[in-house]
Amino acid sequence: MDQIRRTELPEGERWNLATLFPNIDAWNAEREALQGELPALEALRGTLAESASALLKALTTTDQIDERLDRLFAFAMLSRDEDTRDSGAIQRYEQAMNLAVAFGRAASWIAPEMLSISDEQLLAFVDAEPGLEVFRRSIERTIRERPHIRTAEVEEVLADTGEMAQTTSNVFTFLDNADFQYGTIKDASGNEVEVTKGRYFRFLESHDRRVRKDAYEAIHRPYQAHRNSLGALLNGTVQRDAFYARTRRYPSALNAALDPESIPTEVYTNLIETMHRYLPLLHRYVALRKKVLGIDDLHSYDLYVPLVEMPERNYTFEEGRSLVEEALAPLGDKYRTPLGQGLRGRWADVHETPGKRSGAYSLGVYGAHPFVLLNWNGSLNDVFTVAHEYGHAMHSYFSSSTQPHPTYNYTIFVAEVASTFNEQLLTADLLKKSDDPRERAYLINDALETIRTTIFRQTMFAEFELLIHQIVEGGEGSTPERLTSEYARLVGEYYGPDLVVDEQVSVEWSRIPHFYRAYYVYQYATGLIAAMALASAVLSGDTDARDRYLTFLSSGSSKDPLDLLVDAGVDLRTSAPYDAAFGTMERYLDTLEEALSALAK
Repeated sequence: MDQIRRTELPEGERWNLATLFPNIDAWNAEREALQGELPALEALRGTLAESASALLKALTTTDQIDERLDRLFAFAMLSRDEDTRDSGAIQRYEQAMNLAVAFGRAASWIAPEMLSISDEQLLAFVDAEPGLEVFRRSIERTIRERPHIRTAEVEEVLADTGEMAQTTSNVFTFLDNADFQYGTIKDASGNEVEVTKGRYFRFLESHDRRVRKDAYEAIHRPYQAHRNSLGALLNGTVQRDAFYARTRRYPSALNAALDPESIPTEVYTNLIETMHRYLPLLHRYVALRKKVLGIDDLHSYDLYVPLVEMPERNYTFEEGRSLVEEALAPLGDKYRTPLGQGLRGRWADVHETPGKRSGAYSLGVYGAHPFVLLNWNGSLNDVFTVAHEYGHAMHSYFSSSTQPHPTYNYTIFVAEVASTFNEQLLTADLLKKSDDPRERAYLINDALETIRTTIFRQTMFAEFELLIHQIVEGGEGSTPERLTSEYARLVGEYYGPDLVVDEQVSVEWSRIPHFYRAYYVYQYATGLIAAMALASAVLSGDTDARDRYLTFLSSGSSKDPLDLLVDAGVDLRTSAPYDAAFGTMERYLDTLEEALSALAK
């Protein structure tokens, strides 16, 4: 069973990069034009304090180059991800990276020079020049980051490190997506099937335990074999984070990651502490899974198979997108109309093809529609992935349509709210449509899996990430053996005594791409917790809650992220949303246990 080639796919299920650039020649022409713009930016050095109009000219020039560079970079990255073996696409991506570094160097003097002006004068410039209003947020942020912005010379050196700083991430990406092969296994029917990342979770959902185990061992095999190299890559990434934190005079990499968005570090640490208080719920779920599956040695490859067996259903992409559209009806036509355009208008690259980047993501591009990478295999999980990624896409769409470029790009902290909100609405709609006790139990099991994988699992990742940064920042040695033992310990704590912590799961740290982006993963957990509260309000029929949510999607980064969520109706600085989320989980567990007992009779 070989992967389908891109040329064999329907045009409507491949994204249309021509909406960014009609061809590679046009892309190269824009790259050369942007390179030619950089000296003009450099020429403005030393002018910012002269007047409000001089400040406006510098910020406008920078913003316009940044907007064009985003489009150039998007085309290069999307082209590369279509086929990570394509040397021409890889070269264009590197050229885009080089240009981004050059732009960072050319603009590196702006923040230090702005800070040579007093806070009062900067804000007076904004009040005096209407054109600076769109830059108020960035100016206020620069003022707030005054203690962490270095001299122009140091900022230029830091800008020069940008490309080098991505080396460990790039090496991991190529190993993970292009170089590692996972071999073949026999499926439940005895057919020899190639193991790919796209098929992996489908194998884990198999009711044939031998298939689950074989796929699990196959996917981990290259990571186990290369864990020394992968450990060195991860250690290099953490050292990079520590270097930037030190250089910018933050007490830790955690502070460096959270402070620019005004996220108190307590939000991160409280998430971990709260999760430990609620671990008994996860242990209860794991024990239930072990009991229902009727096995004595529950392994990680047993965590994804549905507890309620349903006839295997393979959805076409058309069926999947229709389910998503129907589920999001409570958001009204203001949301559903552009959503329908995005689902049918070649925003997405749908199918898994040779060399294509694994997983899924959405990429917003200002002034253009968003782009969505999928690896569709037809499972219900893939339907949820469409809902998730189009949550991101619609967030980008509304922010791009409403905000000026300087405040359009929402922060990572709120990004996962829109995606997991859509998953909540899809679950609710599927439950509403079904009166089959078996199907409802299946869906509740799936909802519990979302809580397990998005709240508990991502928080476990976040705790591991905090630990490995503390190891490096404390001057201790970070070895593959240390990483493996610490990760195994956390798996045991989170999942409890009913899960066997085997060799494969102990080395799972070596295949998590998000660890190459400092302190990213915790936001999946906080995002789902916020999304559960917001979705509950919208599903209650509260039109004000719906309108507040749509305003949130349109707000970009016009406020600090915690404040945007408060405006939408949820405050993550309180315990209320956490308690509500785990209260929902407990109700799901009660319902599932009752349903399974009834089905067993």
